[in-house]
Amino acid sequence: MTGFDLQSILDAYGGPPTVGDAAHLNPRFLDLLRLTGFDRRFVRGEGAWLFDERGDRYVDAIGGYACLSVGRNHPVVREALEQALRIGPPTLVQFEVPPLAVALADRLKRFVDRPEDRVFFVNSGTEAVEAAMKIARAATGRPGFAHWSNAFHGLTFGALSLNGAAWLRRGFEPLVPGCREVPFGDLAALEATLADRSIAAFFYEPIQGKGVIEHGTGVLREVAEICRRTGTLLVADEVQTGLGRTGAALASDQDGVQPDLVCLSKALSAGMVPVGAVVGRAAIFDRVFDSIERSVVHSSTFRENPLAMTAGLAVLQVLEDERLVARAAAAGRRLIDGLRKLAAREPGIAAVRGRGLMIGLELDPHAMAFGLPGYGSHTTTLVGQAVSVRMLVEHRVLVQSTAKSSAVIKVVPPLVISDDDVDRILEAFTATIADLRRGRGAAIRGLLDMIARAPDVVLRESVR
Repeated sequence: MTGFDLQSILDAYGGPPTVGDAAHLNPRFLDLLRLTGFDRRFVRGEGAWLFDERGDRYVDAIGGYACLSVGRNHPVVREALEQALRIGPPTLVQFEVPPLAVALADRLKRFVDRPEDRVFFVNSGTEAVEAAMKIARAATGRPGFAHWSNAFHGLTFGALSLNGAAWLRRGFEPLVPGCREVPFGDLAALEATLADRSIAAFFYEPIQGKGVIEHGTGVLREVAEICRRTGTLLVADEVQTGLGRTGAALASDQDGVQPDLVCLSKALSAGMVPVGAVVGRAAIFDRVFDSIERSVVHSSTFRENPLAMTAGLAVLQVLEDERLVARAAAAGRRLIDGLRKLAAREPGIAAVRGRGLMIGLELDPHAMAFGLPGYGSHTTTLVGQAVSVRMLVEHRVLVQSTAKSSAVIKVVPPLVISDDDVDRILEAFTATIADLRRGRGAAIRGLLDMIARAPDVVLRESVR
């Protein structure tokens, strides 16, 4: 019998991605990769690094959109998954209380210091948001939801209804009825929105992923109080910020807020097996799953599978054993301090924002792109993209241009990143921004020329 040979498949389909490869999936995405310099093949990952087919090493400060908190291919997670495959516990029995799910729920609640809560496991961050929407409606009997402007909570239908980006909603409307957008940080507008008591839950990101936008001091405590007065559930989307990313188990803790429901994912997966969770007050869960008949009103086929639960358990062990929450705080301070020192002497940087290892560097398009008249709304986005491309090509550092029309570079590396790699990121930013500004936007002009040669492609921001 012929055995399965994964390496031969990787070899056969390896090499730089081709038009033929993309035709099986999404041809326009290959166009985007070519425009942005990412049309290369990475063949190996380890910790905070990626290696391409030539053996060149890159610092990965995108980190799988912030899900690789323990780094790529962590030996503890890998060994845990290999153990799960060797032991082979029965999977997807469905009518059971899986012991690994019980273990992960117990460990997770202790990690985030919510020991009296309940946990509902899902397969992703957007599924966590969808589950929280259903739980909130059932628990309150109210139909509506509210969210900040500029919010990002996922791209499935319900989560998309809470999305502040009109271009992502376009083509999929009408969405879930009763969703209301509130201007970011506007407490009076929030109170007015919730006043009629038709809103089941207000969803927020402790730090908005789009542009790495933080709330003002005390704002979230005021939000929590408004929700309490109006009987509105407060839901924290900690899919990106949770489990150590900001230098705390939950970013909401840093803001002095105890949400009713918390959505988690990304870091829990180690980038290996999709997994997410909704952690919430027992009284809320009990109003939803309130009888034997209704014990199955929400579920998911794959949600408590052994590999996902094992990945989550291993991640929590690594976070604790390697003290990665404290590491994120320390490495983040080093990186933020370095970027702010750079901003003090470099007119190309407008602002440095963030906490821990969730950092946004906002560029000043006028300082970066003078000498580029007549390019209109594309120019601002391209300033950020030019920096990302040069960081990749010249310095082998992966960063993400994340906020459309605001030239924000997002830095969310694995929490295991070393001080040497933090310094390498700082050196890459220093050289890149100085070179582009002195070059009067030559690299940006090159990107615009590429777009002119491919007029059917629209340069889009990354979605998460």
